Amino acid sequence: MNVSIAHHHPLIREALAQSLSGRGEFAVASHGDVDTVLAWARSGRRSVVLASQTLPGVGRLLSALKGGDVPGRPGVPVALLGAAGVTRPAAVGLPPGASGHLPEDADASALSHAVHALASGAAVLPASWIRHTGAAAVRAESREPGVLLPLSAREREVLVLLGQGLTNQQIGKRLGLGAGTVKSYISAIYTKCGVGNRVQAALFAHGIEVLAA
Repeated sequence: MNVSIAHHHPLIREALAQSLSGRGEFAVASHGDVDTVLAWARSGRRSVVLASQTLPGVGRLLSALKGGDVPGRPGVPVALLGAAGVTRPAAVGLPPGASGHLPEDADASALSHAVHALASGAAVLPASWIRHTGAAAVRAESREPGVLLPLSAREREVLVLLGQGLTNQQIGKRLGLGAGTVKSYISAIYTKCGVGNRVQAALFAHGIEVLAA
């Protein structure tokens, strides 16, 4: 899968690119300006784009990657990168064309899961934004939107390891649990956190939630 990193700060740009390329599952290109990202898109390379929210011309990038300026390349998903821990006011939404928002200091595992979610057509947002705005995230039907059921200490341990990308077998070995017990904990985590799959659970562990495609 192709991933384009667009950031005007070279150190941040290269750190993000190395973080993703080091996982061995993405072909990563880094760009310092909007025009080079658009040239990449026009070359026919279908990719997920992670772009700084303060990149000069980012609005033009979002508009173009919706399909208006890139013939035959409609709907390229773009997630904006910003400072961690920022709470978005309820009255302000994502700009048109953006498929989500991610903290710039997210680790490689979180970025990887987020890229896969974006490629599937879903949106990704900081959990604090969703609970603050009441957005309709993927949650269990038995709960009110924005209400999270408490996890046990062991469930929290399993969730952290899910966020690190460990398999069930690896989790069981790390915590001294049998395969069936690990599955039971993961099922409980899905229900309590209102997530539907492993990618969503891993992102939740990093404070990121997925909005259904």
